[in-house]
Amino acid sequence: MRGLRSRILRTLQSFPVAAAAAQSGLLLPSPVAARKPPPNGEEAGTEMPTVSDGDKENLSPEVAPRKAKKMRVSLGQEDDGAGAGAGACYRRPDPATATLFDPELLAAFRGAVDAYARALEEARGRDDEYDIDDVCGVAGGAAAGEDPLAGFEYRCPPGGERAVVLYTTSLHGVRKTFEDCACVRRLLEGLRIAFLERDVSMHAQYRDELRALLLDLDATVPVPPRLFVDGRYVGGADEVVTLHEQSRLRPVLRRAPRRGAGEAACAVCGGAWFIVCGACSGSHRLYDAAAAAASSGSGDRVPCPRCNENGLVPCPLCS
Repeated sequence: MRGLRSRILRTLQSFPVAAAAAQSGLLLPSPVAARKPPPNGEEAGTEMPTVSDGDKENLSPEVAPRKAKKMRVSLGQEDDGAGAGAGACYRRPDPATATLFDPELLAAFRGAVDAYARALEEARGRDDEYDIDDVCGVAGGAAAGEDPLAGFEYRCPPGGERAVVLYTTSLHGVRKTFEDCACVRRLLEGLRIAFLERDVSMHAQYRDELRALLLDLDATVPVPPRLFVDGRYVGGADEVVTLHEQSRLRPVLRRAPRRGAGEAACAVCGGAWFIVCGACSGSHRLYDAAAAAASSGSGDRVPCPRCNENGLVPCPLCS
């Protein structure tokens, strides 16, 4: 091993150029290496690595240093060239003004709000002036001067002489029944008809009314939904959908009250048609003091006479 090292050192010392480098332990490049001239735009004092002529094919291409892009902020002054359009999209807020928002943006927003308010008022005005007789001449509709309700049987529910009454159910026990009720309800809401919805599953009195109205037509208990218009029995889900497909449902509802555009639900019940009884707080039970005195203080509870079996009362505003 020592002999191999001494042989290598003797070989290196035989070269006159590498003799000094071997003593210091560094291998310096050959003095024949050509110094590459600096590129245009570089400082003359910048040192560049020297490479021999034989190693030019192993050089990697020089990468020019990236220059940081300068960001321009427009101060309301117009710039020359392409920077004028880019800087015009930003405006520095003026602290001296009452608001820091762009006045032009605020003016555009107020204009859009005013336009929406005007369109809403026009839509409400059209609803008030709308005459359903104009659409009675469509295919399948009633002729001019003919009452479209004349062909339906008179079966008037309580309070339905001049109203649209829809008997539905909110129970999901039978899927088809629940979906039929939702379908008829969507049709009336799409036509913006103000109707009275009576849920037979939430109020036993509504169930008895529907049974008394249609017991002679159906051998079994009538299944909702059932629609009544101005005291006339229109039919169930199949009949209502058929009338709608034949463009005959709108003429039938020509005298029905309509909901205005953007009209919200009832402020008392929120569209649920029922509220909790205030006398019993929804428990459908009241404390009877007379029975308590007669039974030596043991106390007794009686059903609340103001609410139904579910502790609810119909909404006094919309029902």
